[in-house]
Amino acid sequence: MLRKRRPVRLALAWLGVLMWVAAPLGAYWFLTERANDESLEAPVAVDDVVRLNTGSTTREVGLLLAWRVPGGLAAPEWAGVVQAVSLAPDKTVSSGDVVAKVAGVDRLACASSYPLAGPMGSGDKGQDVATLHECLTLFGYDLARDNGVYGNATRAAVADLSAKTGAASDKGAAFDPGWLVFLPEEAYRPQTVDLAVGTPAPAAGTVIAETGPVLTGAMLAPAESLESVAGEELTAYSGGSDETGAVVGPDSSEVDGTVAGAEERLQVRGVEIALAESRAEVAPEALATLGDLVEPGSAAAEGALERPAGADELMVAAASVVTEPDGSVCVLRVNGDTLEPVPVEILGSEIGSSIIKGQLKAGDQIRVAPAARDRRC
Repeated sequence: MLRKRRPVRLALAWLGVLMWVAAPLGAYWFLTERANDESLEAPVAVDDVVRLNTGSTTREVGLLLAWRVPGGLAAPEWAGVVQAVSLAPDKTVSSGDVVAKVAGVDRLACASSYPLAGPMGSGDKGQDVATLHECLTLFGYDLARDNGVYGNATRAAVADLSAKTGAASDKGAAFDPGWLVFLPEEAYRPQTVDLAVGTPAPAAGTVIAETGPVLTGAMLAPAESLESVAGEELTAYSGGSDETGAVVGPDSSEVDGTVAGAEERLQVRGVEIALAESRAEVAPEALATLGDLVEPGSAAAEGALERPAGADELMVAAASVVTEPDGSVCVLRVNGDTLEPVPVEILGSEIGSSIIKGQLKAGDQIRVAPAARDRRC
């Protein structure tokens, strides 16, 4: 009886082994065949709708900066006590403004070509007289009749000025250079002031106010060019007999510039900055505003060129744009069962979308990610 059961058990064992091997192989074959069948199915076409572009288009831009550091404000030859100080940090001083009251006299600022060297009177000529005429003209006096000489018009202007400032002057109207404080440049804005009410007047030449770098130029450049000037040391220099120090930015000749489009507007930290007529740099009248927005003395800054949407601008899915090897660009408009190539111009892009212009209208159906055989313009 035992001998009859032994072959049966052996056969069952072999059958189990075969099933253990065949089951995974069969499952693999079934799944492979099913995947192959599904891969042969035609891809599902995806269409999208052309939309109006209602937002502005923005592109990043770099700004290469050039700076100058004007000299400090020096006290002329004064005597007496400081009775009032009009200078203050970040307060702009221009020609004709009162700097301080010393010994009962209002001392006025003047952005002349040279500081005044000494007193003057009737009949004098030379550089000091020319500089005095420059200041008096800035104050609103007409000295054309004197033609470089301390004449009648100059005497009358000096007498009037001395009366307004509280300076003592007889009818001879001699001029004291201590009445004026030389400004290194017009619209001088000090950052620090070292002049206090109640103290003795500082000695001649003592620096009573200093300022930081003044922005003198800003050129547009590709945003990626900022990496080439990051951390670059600025170079200080002084030119010839001019004692005014200067700080210059990186050599912009080594960086390709950028020109803003006619409708693009420069934005820096949310503030619009006017561009020069060339559209490649900041307008001179906007440099002061830009200087307040960027790090003083920095070699470069970030900005953005923003362009408002035009009336005929459209927005489509970026994957719907077809670009041919010859540079032709189009989208495929769905026209029943056919696809109609429509040439377009790319104006800009946003995440997942392209801003275009072409013979399309809002609501048109276009093919997204068309099949390779259909990608023809």
